[in-house]
Amino acid sequence: MFKKLPLLFLALSLIVFLTANVNAEVTKVSIEKAASIEKIPLDSDLDKIDKPGYPYRGGDVTSPGEMVGTTWYDYQTNGSSGSRVAVHDCGVHMSWMNMIAQGGDRFAYYNFMDPEGNLGWSEGTAVSTGPRDGYVTMDVDSDGNALVAYHDSQSEPTYNCFVGVDAACGFGLFTLHAIPSEFPGQGRFIWPYIAHDNQGRYQIANTEWMANPGDPMSIGHTYSDDGGQNWTDLSLYDPMEIMDICGTITASHVDDKVAIMYCKPIDDGSEPNQFNNDIVYIESPDGVTWDYQNQAVNITNYQYQDTIRAYTDIDGVYDNNGNLHIVWNTPGYWADEGTITTDACFLYHWSEETGTTMVYNAWFMSFPGAWNRSASKMSIGVSQSGILYVVWTHFDDIDVSAGGFSNGELYMSYSVDNGVTWMDPVNMTESNTEGCFPGDCESDHWSSLAEIVDENLHILYIEDKDAGGIPQDEGAWTENPVRYLAYPNPVTSVDDDENIPGVFELSQNYPNPFNASTNISFALKNTADVKVEVFNLLGAKVDELVNGNLTAGEHTVSWDASQYASGVYFYKLTADGISDTKRMVLLK
Repeated sequence: MFKKLPLLFLALSLIVFLTANVNAEVTKVSIEKAASIEKIPLDSDLDKIDKPGYPYRGGDVTSPGEMVGTTWYDYQTNGSSGSRVAVHDCGVHMSWMNMIAQGGDRFAYYNFMDPEGNLGWSEGTAVSTGPRDGYVTMDVDSDGNALVAYHDSQSEPTYNCFVGVDAACGFGLFTLHAIPSEFPGQGRFIWPYIAHDNQGRYQIANTEWMANPGDPMSIGHTYSDDGGQNWTDLSLYDPMEIMDICGTITASHVDDKVAIMYCKPIDDGSEPNQFNNDIVYIESPDGVTWDYQNQAVNITNYQYQDTIRAYTDIDGVYDNNGNLHIVWNTPGYWADEGTITTDACFLYHWSEETGTTMVYNAWFMSFPGAWNRSASKMSIGVSQSGILYVVWTHFDDIDVSAGGFSNGELYMSYSVDNGVTWMDPVNMTESNTEGCFPGDCESDHWSSLAEIVDENLHILYIEDKDAGGIPQDEGAWTENPVRYLAYPNPVTSVDDDENIPGVFELSQNYPNPFNASTNISFALKNTADVKVEVFNLLGAKVDELVNGNLTAGEHTVSWDASQYASGVYFYKLTADGISDTKRMVLLK
């Protein structure tokens, strides 16, 4: 775990750390070289990718979760992941960008799971009409109706954006409303991020499309207070133009605050580039009052001599007290050398209460592909008890495909003290396919965590069957499962005076994988009320192994799974209200 550090001390510590690790095996390249590789892909670029395709074949799969659809387009966002899954009392809503055939038409797609675990459609249903729709984000209104925002790019100069509003919870009958996509003298604004605020407004943050990749872009904002029928005129953020598609938006569930977050080039007199960014947010107290030009708050204030910068990935959430929390990653940046890291980075959290704290140290080599680093595409959510959760894609230099790109796995960490300290990360997918060939990889990536965490973390992600992003001509064309993972919440409640690691130790089951039965061992530090439960991939409890008071010491219980189907299961230990969860595989 990492303690809170004042920002100046944190920056100085990182300078010392990076100086001491100049020989670490990480990849440093010039800014010019990186910029030539990491370009925002255009739809027309896909026509140049002439490669064989690999349809989804099913078979043995270690990536967990229910398959809710497929897509040939592995990318879901260029920068910030945004929200593509939302939770309501009526069920779980999911959306994604679905290319239905190799190089073919592309749609905004939707699926729904009711509280009993029933899917609305076997592979989802179309929200949009095609043929070049995508870059989807979503939220849900107070009645449980899905709101799916996307862009329509039938031809690149005439992009438009829309929000699809479902007729009822999980109904799948969407009414499409155009979102303002033009501002005088600017290009089209085409990458919409949506949030439903506490007063029922649809809030949109939207990034400008530029005909010349690499040109500075602007971020716009608009909102509708009548269900998408009418919108305010598109307004622009503060004067400094951005270089990344990073702007995202979140709304509080307990008051009327709305925040727009983005990566802003450092104003140090140099030519702006996509790697040289601070993290900035603009907050409205009521969703209506905005001061776009003067209200921006810079939470990082990186200096020329600092050796890290923010890069393209950012997310935020309001906690149950209406406090904003922001997470982002920071690759290495050496202004004097003109070099950056294309792999190593750190993952950070900020709130006004805690300042900047470290979630995860990803300072190691990997081969994640363009617009990604060793920890990328992070999402943050919060539970009713106020616990914060961060989910991200982890890349390393061990689990690498035959094509030379790192296979992603989904990692999670949580904080029980408002982000001051963060627990050691958990690998939620454990889908190593080192040396895999196209069609056989399980690169779990482009995940999105629902902002509301209940008994589960609700996650939507792409199981990319060949690592790398196809719009960047990385890897091969593959048809990829879209998976919904209900990951059991490792902590259901917390006493502020408890030190969670001191309550118990939960071991990995043995054997694992197993056939018919396995042993689960744990050690209690004190006598406690204990539950040991088993859950399936949908988050449904299938067995309860222990429910009672146990003395301090080591304990082992067995699970007889002879009546259950092969697959991935989770076992959850709860002692005096504190929980931990691990994954196990039943193979018959």
